[in-house]
Amino acid sequence: MNARRKAARAQILRAAADLFRERGYQASTVDHIAARLGMSKASLYTHFRAKEEMLAAISRETIEAFTRDLSLVLGSRLGPEDKLRRVVRQHVQFVIANRSFLTVFFGEEANLPSRFVRSLAAQKDRYDKGVERIVLEGIRGGVFRDVPPRLVVFGVLGMVNWVHKWYNPDGRWGAEEISGAFLSLIEGGLLRQRRRGAALSGRLRRLERELHEVARQLDA
Repeated sequence: MNARRKAARAQILRAAADLFRERGYQASTVDHIAARLGMSKASLYTHFRAKEEMLAAISRETIEAFTRDLSLVLGSRLGPEDKLRRVVRQHVQFVIANRSFLTVFFGEEANLPSRFVRSLAAQKDRYDKGVERIVLEGIRGGVFRDVPPRLVVFGVLGMVNWVHKWYNPDGRWGAEEISGAFLSLIEGGLLRQRRRGAALSGRLRRLERELHEVARQLDA
């Protein structure tokens, strides 16, 4: 695929994802997508033969992007605690930068062709198991507490994935602030405490302040 065609395809998927997020997949039509792009339906069909293909491509590109980022982390020389920090930061950054894609990815799975759903489920499971490898590495190395790794994965990914539901691009929190707050929560429950006393008290005070600020913003 040449660069021009690849760029056009990416533009179509971005417009389709935005419309699916705004109107819902069922209420969006190829006519709506073509109008949003200022493109004829005939031109659109040279890239995608049906709306269903666009939905599948959005989901496929989302999981493939997550998988690529995770593969780089797994192949690095970082310790397990830094690998997990990297995963959380990358995940939050991707969700924020691709909010429409993530809304469609999590909200429109029921409309995907059945043959693709099985493949997508397998890719999601591989991603989960990749994060689980990091947690297991930390437990075996004595860095993380001995807690069920799968539950840690469900908790961490549930937290970072849900960002697409409440993130406000005009709000005061960016990717770094959100990642930092999440990591404080995760590390407070997962990392083994190597030192007590003042360092621990300071960490707990920071966490308490961050939780208070999150609660205040949610109540606003």
